[in-house]
Amino acid sequence: MDDLNLKYHLLILKKFEGELSPREKAELDSWLREPENMIFYEEQEKLWQSTDDYRRMRTINKKEALRRVENHLFKKTLWSLIKKAERIAAILFVPVLLTGIWLFSNPFPIFKKQVSYHTVQVPLGMTSSIILPDGTKVALNAGSTLRYPVTFDQKTRDVQLSGEAYFEVKKIRRQPFIVSTSDIAIQVTGTSFNCSAYPEDKRIETALVEGEIRISGLNGGEQGLSVKPGELAVFSRSGNTIKKFSADLDKYISWKSGKLIFRDDSMTTVLAKLGRWYNVEFQVVDEEMLGYEYSATFSGESLDQVLKMLSLSAPIYCEMVPRKILNDNSYEKQIIRLHKQ
Repeated sequence: MDDLNLKYHLLILKKFEGELSPREKAELDSWLREPENMIFYEEQEKLWQSTDDYRRMRTINKKEALRRVENHLFKKTLWSLIKKAERIAAILFVPVLLTGIWLFSNPFPIFKKQVSYHTVQVPLGMTSSIILPDGTKVALNAGSTLRYPVTFDQKTRDVQLSGEAYFEVKKIRRQPFIVSTSDIAIQVTGTSFNCSAYPEDKRIETALVEGEIRISGLNGGEQGLSVKPGELAVFSRSGNTIKKFSADLDKYISWKSGKLIFRDDSMTTVLAKLGRWYNVEFQVVDEEMLGYEYSATFSGESLDQVLKMLSLSAPIYCEMVPRKILNDNSYEKQIIRLHKQ
């Protein structure tokens, strides 16, 4: 800690003691106008109010406290710090010394920096895009949630995803970017990829456009699978395994351009994606239909148009259930029942 930081640290503690002069108060107030300084001050204020150790330490004899500090802090670097403190003796007061004693007698840190997070939630039927603090661009699909720190000041840039997102990661080699879902972690440095990790789906799909990623399971199983551009990594929640395949990536990333592409997909997959995209609930009356496979490309079609295309391409009848009015005068989600013709 340099002389300047130590000075303001001491002024803060002196304020807690109620010993600040008018000049010192004005100087401290000016320093606290900086947001980072105010955050530090508030952390110390909470600590001062909640820690019984401080109040107990204030009863320690001052001369004895100084003697104990000198004995414990005999190492060169810390001794130099004490000498610096002595040179500003007009500011130095006992709680600073007692804090040093307390730190030596307790193995855990008391000045632990709190990490603040942002959480972005995208409603069903909508998409959104954001730029993270490091410059990484993220597109979020319907019904998705992304949680990330207000600032990336750790060794890694960690975010948590539930749902689907397309990442264009800012390249910072010394600070890997890690996307965590409920089951896997994806580590990259500078890469573009799509990850679909809705909690209700049976698998997590990660499609790599460029760069390189490394996927690890969080609950055991296969670890550290490297994926190259043009490959799709699929994590099976039931088998706790990760496999990769060569794939047509347009099918997996087209949603961020307003398209939905299906290529021989099961009806279960089709209905899940359409339900999130249009914010509707599908109820399948005849389960035999779940075995159907479907191929189509939707780009800007209305829900009615999509349902007509479904009915034309397969022996399906779509029934729109009348929507009920809720207590707050809003309507419940649209339910669509599918019958086999």
